[in-house]
Amino acid sequence: MGARETFKEVLVSTLPIAALLFILQLTVSDASVSDLLMTLLCIVLVLIGFTVFLVGVDTGLNPVVEAIGSEIPKRRSKLFMIGVVFAISFLVTVAEPDVGVFTSQVESLFSALNSNTLVYAIAIGVAALLIVAAARIVFKFSLRVLFTICYLALLAIACLAPSQFLSIAFDSGGVTTGPMTVPILLALGIGICSVGRTRNELDGFGMIGVASIGPVLALLIMGISMGDVAATESAGETLAEMDAIHRMLEELISSIYSVALAIIPLTIFFAVFQRVFLKFTWNAVKEMLIGILMASIGAIVFLTAIYTGFIPVATALGTVLADQSLLLILLGALLGFLVAYAEPAVAILCDRVESASGGMVSKKVVKLTISSGVALFVAIGMWKVCYDFNLLYILIPGYILALILMWLCDKDLVGIAFDAGGVATGPMSVAVISTLYTGVSAALYTGTDAVINGFGVIALIALAPIVFLCAFGVYIRQLKKEAIHG
Repeated sequence: MGARETFKEVLVSTLPIAALLFILQLTVSDASVSDLLMTLLCIVLVLIGFTVFLVGVDTGLNPVVEAIGSEIPKRRSKLFMIGVVFAISFLVTVAEPDVGVFTSQVESLFSALNSNTLVYAIAIGVAALLIVAAARIVFKFSLRVLFTICYLALLAIACLAPSQFLSIAFDSGGVTTGPMTVPILLALGIGICSVGRTRNELDGFGMIGVASIGPVLALLIMGISMGDVAATESAGETLAEMDAIHRMLEELISSIYSVALAIIPLTIFFAVFQRVFLKFTWNAVKEMLIGILMASIGAIVFLTAIYTGFIPVATALGTVLADQSLLLILLGALLGFLVAYAEPAVAILCDRVESASGGMVSKKVVKLTISSGVALFVAIGMWKVCYDFNLLYILIPGYILALILMWLCDKDLVGIAFDAGGVATGPMSVAVISTLYTGVSAALYTGTDAVINGFGVIALIALAPIVFLCAFGVYIRQLKKEAIHG
């Protein structure tokens, strides 16, 4: 995909939410002219940075990862597969921009959890479950059985974890699968599936869904080991006011440091693998380095704009709207719909559903259904934060329903449905919806209550497509039966 097409996708997926955020800042908050101008500048920078980032990932990283994925089964070594999959998934997750934004949000409300510790725990969780996902493809293990075992175990462990870790843990599964990890994990899955005559292209789906379980499991176990830890008494307080330009420069320096720290080990690993195992030429390595440099510059610009413009605005709006529950529920529904409907990865998955149904189900219908489902679940999340009830009251029935529907639906849609839960939680949902959510919680609650209620909306966004696509899969299976017997 060229830069122009990528920019169009970024424009469609980002601009509606950014525009809504700007309108709310203009009408609801008491923002100054300089604040409004800074928001407009950050919107432009997000569009540019995100486009450059995605083009860099597409040209510099995806071809290499797909080649590595093809190489793994050829080696016929379990140890080789485990080592390579672990290294790629760990390093890519550490470099994922969404993970950095999320862990910073967690640390701002809960200083007992260091953001770097969270990043590495999330990365280890992803890497461990990616090994399982890759082994499932190679050894043709049932995806339904794997998801059933993983989610039942996950829900059982969740009942034992301290309450302040629940929402954070389940949100981590959604933010992990962001713009860096999704294309790379899909490329890895495609590469692994490309070896062998009996492979089905749909076998590669499910890797993202399995990967999403890892961080949740890792943070729940961390929570159980730490026990009840008090939140920061100043949780929810905003940083001291500073000049907008000064704040942007501070965030720029911070973003350069964090991106460099994350991307350099990944670059070294890929360069060494290309030369030693794939026997690529130096020109191929050079092309990869150019792509990684583009991705790094794009990530720096994107993160700087998100931290400078989007997050402070969303936090302020959450504080202003905290006592208007009905408006928040309606706003949550609108934001949820926009996030899902404009997400390019959701459109790709809708194409897959149409293909799997043999054209019997329109991709437009599926897209509207998924978007409506996400809108409903975000609205429920806003209701939850306003009225303070346990997230497990939603997640346990939701995932049990999803597992039941999974066993009843068309088997070709199982991997697609669970992958959809990851791809629906894009950068805008983390930067805007999640931040708005934490802002509301910080205004309504203090201490540990602010932490417990400040997270969970990303988990609900991830759950919605799984439930609705599995339900669609049941319908598609019935249509196929009628077509065969009719």
